[in-house]
Parts: sequence; structure tokens; C-alpha cells
Amino acid sequence: MIPPAFVDFYGDQIRWFIGTVINVKDDPLKLGRAQVRVFGVHDNTKEIEDADLPWAQVVVPITQGIHEGKGQNLGLLVGTQVFGIFLDGQNSQLPMIIGSVPKEGDTNERAEDNYPLNKVYETETGHYKEYDDSGTGRIREQHKKGTYYEMKDDGIHIYGETKVTIHGKDVVKVTAPLIEVKGDVVKLNS
Repeated sequence: MIPPAFVDFYGDQIRWFIGTVINVKDDPLKLGRAQVRVFGVHDNTKEIEDADLPWAQVVVPITQGIHEGKGQNLGLLVGTQVFGIFLDGQNSQLPMIIGSVPKEGDTNERAEDNYPLNKVYETETGHYKEYDDSGTGRIREQHKKGTYYEMKDDGIHIYGETKVTIHGKDVVKVTAPLIEVKGDVVKLNS
């Protein structure tokens, strides 16, 4: 039986934790929750299988919330080191992740050259976006196969062994020199 002091007054028995995310994709409610192997609670025993760990709620900033399917999904990755509290104190069955704690080896190598002015977001498969505020600034978005575009002071550049296709039913105008494409007709204006 759970002692009444542990459940009657939330906050009286707060228990903080640090742990490692071990699963994010199998959340049965698809709420962005994660299973965490908590240091000192789950890591020193083989009795608790990964599948049996409780699902942790995740606190997110108000700029990243999601409601009724709109907004931004959460981005926790397996292997992320996190900290939080157990909402049920010493029972340790209701974890809530409050934040992540970067550890050695978590730095993206693309961001190292211009650290801390280069912000990089990379997906698990290798797509990435880069916002480099060093020098004059640069924005780059790259597909995992290598095709990318960069926005620099002198314009937008597209690179890769690929084709560029513009779909639409209206007029596409390109200036300097003026080119107008409508359907199958290309007109060069002087």
C-alpha cells in the first residue's frame, strides 16, 4: 500500500531524476512522450525491461506546443540525456521530462566551425538546416542525398546533380535577364 503522505500532497516528496531516452516512437497515445531509463532507478537492475518503463510526459516551451493536431511535434531523440521529476514522488512511476542536458559528443560537427553562431538542425536520416550568423550570414537546407540550396548575400544558389522543376498553372517570372515561362512557351525579354 502507498503511504498517504506520498500521494495526498503533491510536492511534499519531489524526486528529481537524470536519465537517458530509450524509446520515442512507440508512444501508444502519440503525444511525444518518451521512455527514460533513469540513473539510479532503472539502470542498476535487469528486472525492468525497456518495454516496461513508464511513459514520461514532456514539458515543452509555449512556442513549441501542439493542440488538436496543429503546432509542432516534439523532437526528442533516443539517447538524449534528460532531467525531470517524478510526479508521484518516491513511487517513481509518473516521470515528467523538464529538459535535456547535452553531453560530450552531442555537438553537431557542422556547427563546430562557427560555434556558437552556427545553428544546425539535423534529422535522424541526415536532412539538415543550417543558420550561420557568422560573417555575413548564410542559410542552407540540404537533402540527405546531397542536393542543397543556400541563401547568401548575393542570392539563392541550388547545388546538386538534380533537376529543378517548378509546378504551377500561372506565370513564372525570372528577372536579370527577364525570362517569362508560361506553359510550354519561353519568352526572353530584352
